[in-house]
Amino acid sequence: MNHMDISANKLSGEFPASLSKLQMLEYLNLSRNTFDGHIPEQLDHMLNLDTIDLSHNKLSVEIPKSLEKLQHIQVLDLSFNLLEGEIPTGGMFANLSAESFLGNYALCGARKFHVPLCLDKTERQSESNAARVITTCTIGGSALVVFVCTLNGISCCRKRGLLKRPYDIERLRKITLPVISYRELLHATNNFSDANVLGSGSFGSVYKGILADGTTVAVNVLNLSFEEASKSFDIECTILRQTRHQNFVKVITSCSNEDFKALVLQYMPLGSLEVCLHSGAHHLNLFQ
Repeated sequence: MNHMDISANKLSGEFPASLSKLQMLEYLNLSRNTFDGHIPEQLDHMLNLDTIDLSHNKLSVEIPKSLEKLQHIQVLDLSFNLLEGEIPTGGMFANLSAESFLGNYALCGARKFHVPLCLDKTERQSESNAARVITTCTIGGSALVVFVCTLNGISCCRKRGLLKRPYDIERLRKITLPVISYRELLHATNNFSDANVLGSGSFGSVYKGILADGTTVAVNVLNLSFEEASKSFDIECTILRQTRHQNFVKVITSCSNEDFKALVLQYMPLGSLEVCLHSGAHHLNLFQ
């Protein structure tokens, strides 16, 4: 067997280290389950692997440096787990991008991965609690409240008093929210095709997208070349987390890193409120 795909099967428990015995395997996809524990170092025995997708699980601890031995890897996706520590830089890691590590709460390493620089041992001990703050804003409906704070990093959370007690951090780690990667947004919007554009302005563009589960959404992508656009993203998140009303567009989730910020919103098939009110092509009924 050289191909194994058991993704999205609601599997749980520790990562099955016995998989390392399948040394002829070339493709391994365990994504979108709830595997936990560490990534086994024995994976370095699977020298024929060219694709490893472990995204959207609950894998923790550090990424094994032994994975640098896998010379044929073309795709490694470890995004949206609970990994921490330094991202290796040798071997195939030298060719990976930040997308491979999105959504992990305490990774550090090279700047190209869009993570903080690693601290030395003394600094790491003094900052160990703070480093656990989730650094990717993941917003889901009513769960929008706490996680918007992470857009501005640790200091933002401290200002709002969200992390005053050690167990607050542990509570954050146990919260499950819908998350989405940049790669998924590319697929949903047909690579942000012009045909999917619903509207645009100086601060960015809104695209129609269809997620993997068939949900139609509006993806508000900010133009980060404008400093005010980034501020607008933070303000918009803050306002939406403070507002609950049945007539406001629901925020489904978001995707945010150093180079890309987008809100994924509930799709309004009738267009904007302005169009509904002022365009003769639309007529609102009593319930609308």
